[in-house]
Amino acid sequence: MATPLADHTVNFRNFWSMLTPQEQSTLRARGSVNRYGKDTVIVAEGTATSQVTIIRSGWAKGTTIKADRPVLLRLYGPGELVGVSTALTGTAPAETVVVTSYELHAMMLPTRSFADFLRRASNASTALHRMQQWRLEEADRLRTIRDYPTAAQRLAGLLVELCRPENDPIHHVDGTISVPTSGASLSQQDLGSWIGDSRKTVVRALADLRKMELTRGAGLPRHIQITDPDRLRAFAAAADAGGAR
Repeated sequence: MATPLADHTVNFRNFWSMLTPQEQSTLRARGSVNRYGKDTVIVAEGTATSQVTIIRSGWAKGTTIKADRPVLLRLYGPGELVGVSTALTGTAPAETVVVTSYELHAMMLPTRSFADFLRRASNASTALHRMQQWRLEEADRLRTIRDYPTAAQRLAGLLVELCRPENDPIHHVDGTISVPTSGASLSQQDLGSWIGDSRKTVVRALADLRKMELTRGAGLPRHIQITDPDRLRAFAAAADAGGAR
């Protein structure tokens, strides 16, 4: 019987979707379901946790403190795991994970139970490895974006990243795309910390992209609409190749 991982269109960000129906049933039997409101802290940096969280719906962000300022590390969406490093290594979390959507539904499992499940389910172990590899590749891409020469190019690179299918962008009938993922509710400060810029710099970069007619919207990240995805990718690719605009 083929597993979900045999599907070449699989979303490697979504751990849950890579599990077999039997594996999903096993986790449902072992876990409990919880609902969290916006701004709820699921995991606190440096604080040991005894549970692994599987997001079923909703969004959260992972941040860390550097130079007394919060730095956005990643988004967590449906199907993703939170707190898995503690289950595998016993170390305290290296990030704080906070709910960003209006509501987040999650399945909670004791870390020992989740680790035991992985030992017994080879497909699930492979799915976890694929998800972690995806996260490493995403981190490498974002690290490259931070080295782009101008703020507009850095923001363009981030928007291109958020357009990836794994991030569930909204595709409109006129060919435009809305980012970031629906319900993530990121602030301009969040976007700035993700690419190493201040909120004021992001505001200016958004204005520059609108002047070039690459985006439109009121300036709030959840309302940014990419008017010409191909031109935006070309603009970001020029920065990646060392070109200036």
